[in-house]
Amino acid sequence: MPLPVLDVKNLVLWYRTRKGPVHAVDDISFALEAGQTIALVGESGSGKTSTANSILRLLPKNVLRYEGEVVFDGQDVMEFDNEEFRKVVRWRGISMVFQGAMNALNPTTRVGSQVAEPLIVHYDIDRREAADQAIEALGKVGLSGDIARRYPHELSGGMKQRVVIAMSLILKPKVVILDEPTSALDVMTQTNIINLLKDLKNTEHLSYIFITHDLGLASELADLVGIVYAGQLVEVGPAEGVFVRPKHPYTGKLLASVPRLRSEAAPDFIPGVPPDLTDPPPGCRFHLRCPVSFEKCGWSAPEFIEQVKLLQISEETKDKVPAIEAMKAKDTQTLLIKPVANGTIAEFAQRLTSFIAQDQETYRFLKSVESVQSKAKVVEVKLHEAMPPPLIGADWRASCWLLEAGGS
Repeated sequence: MPLPVLDVKNLVLWYRTRKGPVHAVDDISFALEAGQTIALVGESGSGKTSTANSILRLLPKNVLRYEGEVVFDGQDVMEFDNEEFRKVVRWRGISMVFQGAMNALNPTTRVGSQVAEPLIVHYDIDRREAADQAIEALGKVGLSGDIARRYPHELSGGMKQRVVIAMSLILKPKVVILDEPTSALDVMTQTNIINLLKDLKNTEHLSYIFITHDLGLASELADLVGIVYAGQLVEVGPAEGVFVRPKHPYTGKLLASVPRLRSEAAPDFIPGVPPDLTDPPPGCRFHLRCPVSFEKCGWSAPEFIEQVKLLQISEETKDKVPAIEAMKAKDTQTLLIKPVANGTIAEFAQRLTSFIAQDQETYRFLKSVESVQSKAKVVEVKLHEAMPPPLIGADWRASCWLLEAGGS
């Protein structure tokens, strides 16, 4: 079996901020075979672009932690120094079409010179020869040679996008990273660009990493799909499987949130917001928004307290919750509850236990309770230990404890 052209293993990238370290990429792994396209799909801020930047070692100054393996053509290029990485990998082996690339063109420089620049920088070849190769590259993306003499402002959005694609191909890389390559384009131009990318994949023998939040575009171009959530890869597998029979609850909710013209059902949007990556939640990072979370998914005491408070202030649910005067976290998995003075501590503990047993299917966070014990003046609630789920499976993997329990 041939080796993957790119094998990313346990990739980590954290940023240093005043608020604390941002876990932008947290232990991401995937492999890409020659001629394949993997789409990295997820909400804005999930870590898709940070993953791409990590692969190309395009790092900001505030990097706190950067580690893992990036095996390209059988070599772990993470071991290369910066000069060797620039010579062997960046742009020559792996290139990138950046997000908002249409605005990245220099408005004061002719298009041909910009397409030729990587050749001059990397190979130090004659400018005339570089110009000829730039015209050839523009031809591959469907642009005539006279485009090379124009300035960016003389081109349409679709033409600019073709120019930056030509720039990414000029050094004949094996892998091209496409970061939202059709954003800000109209639907017809999007279709034309996607068709162009399909053709180039075959004629230039390319592999793609396609970064997008658009599930429809991902289904058009991808052989594999990697679903990214809160800095982690939660599902990766064949596109035809992931889009039809998703294994991870987040993938299912993403698909359900897409409006469909031929369906009368309203989109089922994901409640809440993604977690703060300066303080990522324990266990599964999706558990706060997950419709099927249970005890192993990783509720913490502060999260539990917040959920109880939300029930207390809602007109629909406030009467269900036993009367509570105060709550505080003793540690990450233990909270102390002081009841309103009405009966004994033992009686309150019994009411709380009954509430948890009766309503845990409706309020999934209640499933995290391991024990309820009466103390002198408070009730101590212990939660199940938070355990991050591993990616389970072989060719099609997902990180969900339900899979270990035999779910699908």
